[in-house]
Amino acid sequence: MKRVTALLHPNRISEVVHALAAAGQRRISVVHGQGLLQALSSREQTYSVELGELITQQIQLDVFCADDELPGVVDLIQRNGRTGQATSGWLFIASVDQAYAIDGH
Repeated sequence: MKRVTALLHPNRISEVVHALAAAGQRRISVVHGQGLLQALSSREQTYSVELGELITQQIQLDVFCADDELPGVVDLIQRNGRTGQATSGWLFIASVDQAYAIDGH
């Protein structure tokens, strides 16, 4: 199993999640955060006192998929996450050794 972590601009997350869901991917987590992605415009940036620099609103998307599904997941995120910038975000891939369902009983 693989964990695909994507750092994306907020205006792309809807398209990415819909494309993943249409492809049958259901183990998805979305977290809103702040980071150092290149802003699409100055309106997207705020100054962080903690970091001492401008930061941008960003989304961390985690998708957990079977090893053989990885190329398709990466392709969907790359195609649907584009903003028109040279770098629209980042993808990180990690192996997951074990996963367990949380039983409702």
